[in-house]
Amino acid sequence: MNIIKKLSAILLAVSMILGSSFVKNADDTYAASTYKKELKLGQTCYYDIDGDGDKDSIKYYVSNEKLMLKVNNTKKVLLDSYSPDCFDIYVRIYDFYKKDKSVEIVLEWYEYSNWGVKIYKFKNNTCKLSKNYPDALLRNYNSNTGVVTMESYDCGNFSSFAKAIGAFGCYEKAKIKGYNVSSDKNVKTTDMVKQNKYKAAKSLTAYTSTNSKKKAFTAKKGSILRVYELCKVGNSRYIKVKNTSGKYGYIKVGNSRIFTKDSIIYAR
Repeated sequence: MNIIKKLSAILLAVSMILGSSFVKNADDTYAASTYKKELKLGQTCYYDIDGDGDKDSIKYYVSNEKLMLKVNNTKKVLLDSYSPDCFDIYVRIYDFYKKDKSVEIVLEWYEYSNWGVKIYKFKNNTCKLSKNYPDALLRNYNSNTGVVTMESYDCGNFSSFAKAIGAFGCYEKAKIKGYNVSSDKNVKTTDMVKQNKYKAAKSLTAYTSTNSKKKAFTAKKGSILRVYELCKVGNSRYIKVKNTSGKYGYIKVGNSRIFTKDSIIYAR
């Protein structure tokens, strides 16, 4: 387990102990510990998940070493392989966006130093939304906007950056409205990444934006940079950095490491 995940595991354990003592902020942002209902393994729960006035039957259970979810007559595989000795599992009902009538069924799973989040939405007997966020932890959500924030790591949906910058943490956001979900292509890095002093392994050109060829500055080999954002632009990838003079710029990255091995948080 790398240092980012060690610290996150500690924070996660503390938040789970404190539980629902975390309530909403003034802007209707709630901690992940604020949910409508928690399901119990093997027990049927009844809850109106699509706002039609009828309570739906919801159950998660183990079948042939798979973790399954059954909503009314519809079955979904939550995890292809499940052992109670290796996994901590939480299946909860959330209302991420209070302006629609439907709610979400969320799976959070933890296995040693690995974890992930899966979000489902059903209407009657149909699964209308199924999204997987590997190597991510659910952090908070804004019920006014439907924006859900997850702390994601280098084996998650932004894993393509890892070969260039090593291990990292970032705040991945998904906006859920009704049965639709959209995801940000630009994500901010965690404080640990922002505070790390990355050393350029070669001369690097930083541009003023991701769609501009205008040079913001050149980071010479050995220069110190801090990484603030990860950006996906079509098939291209950029990182937003700040140099020691306080200038910001965007560096295009590929599949080779651009920082020295001794300066990255964890070498992949």
